[in-house]
Amino acid sequence: MKAFLPYFLLTVLLLTGGCHKSKPTGAVVTSSKEPVEDVEAPYVEGNKRIIHLENEEIELFIQRYGWKMEKTGTGLYIQILEEGKGDLFQEDDMVHLQYQTFLLSGEKIYDSKEDGEKVFKVAKSEEINGLHEAVRMLRPGGKARLVIPSYMAYGVAGDGDKVNGREPVVMIVEVE
Repeated sequence: MKAFLPYFLLTVLLLTGGCHKSKPTGAVVTSSKEPVEDVEAPYVEGNKRIIHLENEEIELFIQRYGWKMEKTGTGLYIQILEEGKGDLFQEDDMVHLQYQTFLLSGEKIYDSKEDGEKVFKVAKSEEINGLHEAVRMLRPGGKARLVIPSYMAYGVAGDGDKVNGREPVVMIVEVE
């Protein structure tokens, strides 16, 4: 019994010794002395370079076909093919959209004749950002050609089906 007592006391001391609460100091410990901005800078510059190269690819594509497109401040390229009539679409308007979607290779990947029209609320749905911006530039009955950079289309992940990550898309859209 006497031999058991020291082991028992040692076990109790070890178990209760680690149960004290430490006061937070407010200090953040990092493993590097470099500022966060310096660590992120190469990634930011890399992404800028990727976007620049994608824009060059899009502009060469547009030149090859001789399209007369306008580039918006966000990077969307649009050519209005038919004006349509009435007021421009606004946030919360319901849009019925006929469309064809292509890759820059020319491969048609989606078509409303096969996949069904898109029906969505402007600026309030999960459609790609480039499409929301484009329909706000159209009137009912309007038709446009779009070249949508990847960051306004399906981003770095792609659509999980036919569009790879960081891939721009071309769309011909007509709103009803």
